Amino acid sequence: MEGYFIHNFAALREADGISTESVLASLDAEMNRSRVFKAGEASGASGSFFFFSHDNNFIIKTISVEEKKFFIKNVAPKYFKYF
Repeated sequence: MEGYFIHNFAALREADGISTESVLASLDAEMNRSRVFKAGEASGASGSFFFFSHDNNFIIKTISVEEKKFFIKNVAPKYFKYF
């Protein structure tokens, strides 16, 4: 297992032509500030919240510790092998 699979996700983004610079620009904290606060007002059924980046290129969703553990152990290895 490799941390949070940063190299795997980077390879997927690269294959889709998504640069690190464009991700950083989309996820700029100051540009997304109002969307983050609005997302907190309308959290999902699980208690997590999500929002679209200011440029609508990405959807950001929080996950619980249990969801993270499940993804790392059960989903990620098969997900990256598939792609």
